[in-house]
Amino acid sequence: MRKPAAVFLLLSLSICACKAPPVPPEAKKAEQQEQSLWRDGAHVWAKEDFDSYRAIHVEAKRKLSKENAKFVWFRNYEQVSSTFNDVLKNGEELQEKVRKLKEIKSESIAAQLKDFERSITGFLRLTLFMNEGRPIRLILTKAELMLKEARLLYQREDLDKAEEKLESLSVSVKDVEDMILLVLDRYSDPVQVTKWRKWARDTILESRNKNIAVVIVSKIDRKLSLYKGGKLLSSYEIGLGHNGLDDKLYAADQATPEGRYRITDKLPSSNYYKALLIDYPNEEDKRKFDQARSQGHIPPGVRIGGLIEIHGGGKHSMTYGCISLENKDMDALFRLVEAGTPVTIVGAINDMNEILMMFKGKR
Repeated sequence: MRKPAAVFLLLSLSICACKAPPVPPEAKKAEQQEQSLWRDGAHVWAKEDFDSYRAIHVEAKRKLSKENAKFVWFRNYEQVSSTFNDVLKNGEELQEKVRKLKEIKSESIAAQLKDFERSITGFLRLTLFMNEGRPIRLILTKAELMLKEARLLYQREDLDKAEEKLESLSVSVKDVEDMILLVLDRYSDPVQVTKWRKWARDTILESRNKNIAVVIVSKIDRKLSLYKGGKLLSSYEIGLGHNGLDDKLYAADQATPEGRYRITDKLPSSNYYKALLIDYPNEEDKRKFDQARSQGHIPPGVRIGGLIEIHGGGKHSMTYGCISLENKDMDALFRLVEAGTPVTIVGAINDMNEILMMFKGKR
């Protein structure tokens, strides 16, 4: 009787083994899901959520191991399967969260790329109107390179490094803005603009009352205007020195003076074609120089300087604080003015000029 019983037992075991429940497929799916989440950077984008997800996954695997340790005919994966389904559901929610976070960051970076491109392009255009813009353009050239690198990283979906590059780019663009502000700050100051406007208005009034020619130079507009009898007769484009938008303070600062002057001499020939010499420095210029020197703003041994002219040679010719015109325009102006003609040089006549509007639009 023992032999048939043993055979029956082995047969029963074989039948039970054949009917043992399979390991839930959710277990393998969860393993693949966790790997996918890691590759997608869930441990970075949503660390706390990812840690919670892994804790649930670890618990599910613990239950699976416990169930697997039982004899096959005692195994029941129903609860294990339910736990792994919870893992998968949690993982899907985490994947969606990571996707949305990436999408938000991607959109933010794309917007920043567009804004920086607009700012850099605008600042480059702006510096073309500023002789002082040469050092600024060097920084902008480097900024353009950083922008290209950031865009390439963005296209590769390396968003973290793209964002780091944009942070560096932001510093450079801020430096450019600060440098431009140093030059243009006075030009948006209503007190300063009001003073310049009064100078111009008084000069035009003198032209009307005395029926004489007068010259008004607006540095930021790069324009010389000739009035006769209070009426605009003609306008010419001009060039300025390296620091032409600054108010001249001392010799060799390459700035163009601002104030009310008069032509003291007409020179039929000069180093720069024809020239009109003006009476810089006047008493106001001397007062500003003495004040600046007493405050330590003037280098030791430096003098106030002079020999400021309106001359030909072309509006792009080299000048060190003078005002340059194209030769044909210099010919026309030379014929229409005399020694004693008032010349008023201002930074700007209004605070809504093209350069300031361009700068405000790029900030």
